Amino acid sequence: MFAGARNLDWIKELGADAVLDYRTTRPEDLGRFDVVIDLVGTDLGAYQARLTRRGRMVALAFDPDRLIGSMLGTGLRAALRPRKIKLFSNDPSADRIAELTASAEAGHVRPVIDTIFPMAEVAEAHRRLEAGGVRGKYVIDMQRS
Repeated sequence: MFAGARNLDWIKELGADAVLDYRTTRPEDLGRFDVVIDLVGTDLGAYQARLTRRGRMVALAFDPDRLIGSMLGTGLRAALRPRKIKLFSNDPSADRIAELTASAEAGHVRPVIDTIFPMAEVAEAHRRLEAGGVRGKYVIDMQRS
């Protein structure tokens, strides 16, 4: 798992077996992996090169600094190697959401919530997200205003 230096201990506490500082560890410094799940979208080709022969990659994001190129490159990789590269669509069905809810309620998945905002403060939530440094998810409480 990659994280910034200030979050390394926190990510370990959440259950990661190994945590590396993304600012000081290059993809070329790593070994081979059976699965890569990319949450950021940068250097996808470099991480794809770290896959074992039968390895798989799931891309959950595109590089925001080169959005069009990242989307096209990742889409092309996924089209050319559909068994190796998968794109993720964040449009889950009601059944998948119910399954995730049941997993969280059973304690199998532990969501990390940074802050709960009332609906009236949704603009503040956006400002904080854009500023970065969020640890966990922001929740908008639709019943509080």
